[in-house]
Amino acid sequence: MDIAVKITLVASLVLMGYNISEFILSYESVCEKTEEFRKMVDEVQEGAIRRSNFILSLFLSAVFTALTYWAGLALWITAVVALKLLFSLCCSDLTLLHVLRVGDLTKKFYMLSKVDSLVNAALGLGIAMIVVL
Repeated sequence: MDIAVKITLVASLVLMGYNISEFILSYESVCEKTEEFRKMVDEVQEGAIRRSNFILSLFLSAVFTALTYWAGLALWITAVVALKLLFSLCCSDLTLLHVLRVGDLTKKFYMLSKVDSLVNAALGLGIAMIVVL
């Protein structure tokens, strides 16, 4: 088994596990985490927080997309992964912007994050299954 395939398998399982843990969090838990986050970044500029979130998320998404390519998956699978992770990046930025400007997490953004986490978990599981099979 090629090293890129092994790393892709591990990264897919990490993606799946992290998103499952995000999916099962209750609204109250997410609100508590949001409040702690707001206290931590109270004195930091909005642009700096959004920029660091964007750069980190974009880097991780690009690495995972590159891994799917290097693992020899079909180009259309790599393209679907890239588009899905780009959508997640946009959702993350919208949620972060809402939290920074409004101060709390509404049910609408909570549900958006739940759906995004569930689809990302399915994506991680799907890529892991494709790599193994």
